[in-house]
Order: sequence, then structure tokens, then C-alpha cells
Amino acid sequence: MKKIVIVSGVFVPEPVTTALMNYDLALALSKKYDVTVIRPKPTRPVGKDYGIVDYNHYPFKCIQLDSFTYPESRIIGRMRESISFGKSCAAYIKAHKTDIDVVYNASWQLFGYKIVSKCCKKCGIPYVMPIQDIYPECLFTGKHYPKIIEEIAKSILSPLDLYSQKNAFKIRTISNEMADYMAETRKIPRENYLVIDNWQNDEDFSYNPLDEMKEKIVFGYVGSINDHSNTELIIQAFNEAKLPNSELRIYGAGNHKDACVALAKKLDATNVTFDVVDKKQVPYVQAETDVLVMALPTNNGGLCLPSKMISYLLSGRAVLASIEESATTRYMEEADCGLAVKPDSIPALVVGFTYFAQLSRNELQRLGKNSRVFAEKKLTRNSNLPLVIAALEDAMK
Repeated sequence: MKKIVIVSGVFVPEPVTTALMNYDLALALSKKYDVTVIRPKPTRPVGKDYGIVDYNHYPFKCIQLDSFTYPESRIIGRMRESISFGKSCAAYIKAHKTDIDVVYNASWQLFGYKIVSKCCKKCGIPYVMPIQDIYPECLFTGKHYPKIIEEIAKSILSPLDLYSQKNAFKIRTISNEMADYMAETRKIPRENYLVIDNWQNDEDFSYNPLDEMKEKIVFGYVGSINDHSNTELIIQAFNEAKLPNSELRIYGAGNHKDACVALAKKLDATNVTFDVVDKKQVPYVQAETDVLVMALPTNNGGLCLPSKMISYLLSGRAVLASIEESATTRYMEEADCGLAVKPDSIPALVVGFTYFAQLSRNELQRLGKNSRVFAEKKLTRNSNLPLVIAALEDAMK
């Protein structure tokens, strides 16, 4: 029986999209192959203590390596985590190199990827490399480092990414835009890139309450409240729209949560509410809304579909997105599920809120149904997981 090793920087029980997808992959592959997952101690989200995790009930091997972990968003700590996990994975692969037929290299970015990739190349083991974010570019998005510092950092970090991609059997990206950008900037043939959308389990989003005639139109934001979520923009625009019989529900936590609560209080926006829900509750709170809202800053997420968007579409709700022209806007146009407006603009987002407030209940339902239909075709486990499996099987031929 052929043996597959999945290197996974995050894995269940961590409630992270990559962790859940890698679990789905391991579970499906274990029906035909000898599968081993190597992972660090679970630490996401920050502050969560999982104690001693029992992996024995899985139908595949799951080995927790003794590597340094650092869930906080500080670059030096994350770099140490990436290097430490990469070295631990490389040691395991080297020790078992005669038994391994292929590696799914979903390590930590840059250093971890490079260390595992170099080990696989030395051992003659093909690997498939999934990419969720574009590094090192995304390290500088929205930052204002001196140009010379940015250039020096990129000159050091870019070769790490290039090595990992050049030596991969295939590189899995999550949008055509991302694959095109990578092929052009890394000078790697476009055919080396696979475009396989992320997925979530559509069965988790089966809750869909009867759409009774509500007195209020309910807008919702569900996700992290941080530097990249533009949640303050959403609150300000909703308040300025001055919509009668409307409510904005914000579910999430993060380093901007307190500032957002303070902003709503300062604006006397009594129709803006805050709450925190765990991952299992997300489908339920999203289903209780009429329109789901997201706002990404310029140059953030333009080349891929955010995981939040997949969740929104599976919930079968209309979508209002403040975002630049991107993979997300392309998907929204294909799905005919809502409205995209200019990013970083309160007036544009005010127009968006007003637009949805004036729609009939039937039109909101139509847009929501379009969201669900599109997601079922393109963004589910059944539609995309087999494509990842096929890439690994091709690498073993």
C-alpha cells in the first residue's frame, strides 16, 4: 500500500479552514492509502488550550511533533515557528524516506515550506504544495515600511518561496488570478499550477429558517475583527445610511473588537450589536440574517476567494462586499448573488446598504438562493477534494 505524508501546520481540532480541509484530505485518502499526518501542537486560535489531544480514533496516523509554536501575529515568533516545524518535519521524512511515496507539503509559509521541500528533493520524494496566501508579498500589504527595508526583506524571502514552487510536482492555488500571478512573477510554467477552490462542508449549512415577513432587514458580519476586516468601515457606513427598520449584527473577536464597540457607542448606533459564536454556531447566525457583509481593504485578498465568502455563499444569503475587482467580484458576478462596491469607501458602502434595504423580500430570497446554488457547484468538499486527491495520485505514478 502506498504511503502518503501530509505535513499540516494546522490540523483538527483547530477550527481553521486549512486544518479542516487537510483533515478531509487525510480521511478520504485513508480509504485507499497508508496516510500519516505530521503536525505541531494545536495552538489556534490564540489563547485556546487543547490539553492532551487523542489522535488514536482517526483512521490514519496523526503524529504531533515537538516543535516550537507561536500563534501570535508577530513576525519573529512566526518565523521561529516555521523553521522549527520545518526541521521537525524534515527529520521525520528523512527517517522514513524509503516508505514515503508522496508528500502534501502544507507546512508553514516560506521557511517551513522551503525546509520540507529541500528534504523531499534530496530524498527523491515528489510533493504537492498548496498555497493559500502569496508570500512574501502579503507580509507587506497595508504596511508602510521604508522601501529599502521592503526590498531587502523580499530579496531574502523570495528565494525561499521560489525554491519550494520550482521543485514541486504541482502547486495548488485557489483562483485563476492567483495562478496567473504566480506563473508570471515566479517564471514557472502555468501548467504547473492547479486551481482548486477551497471548500467547506455544505451539510454544516443545512439550517435555513422559514423566511417570514420580518419587520427589520438584518445585515450580518461574521468573522475576525482585525486589521484586515475593515469592520469600522462597515459600522460607519451602516450608521450613515440611516436605514429604518434595520439592524447590523457583528459576530466575532479580534484586536479591533474593542475599538468597534467603542465606535458604535460613540455613534449611538443602538441598532448595531456584537456577539461571539463558535464555529458550530456560524451557520445558524448567518442563516438568521438577510444580507451578509464583508469589507476588505485595497490590496488585500484580491487574488483569492476569502474563506468567509465561501461560508456566506453556503448560507444562502445575499452578499454585500466592499472589495476591489478580484476573484471575489468575479465569483459574485457568476453567481448573481449580491453587490460589490468600491473598497475603503464609506459613501460606496452606504449606497450598498441602501440598495439592499430597498429590495423586495422576494428579490433578497432570489439572491440568497443563487448564492447557495453556486456554492454547491464550486465550493464544496464533493466538488474540490477529489481534485486534490487526483494530484497526489498523479505524483505517485
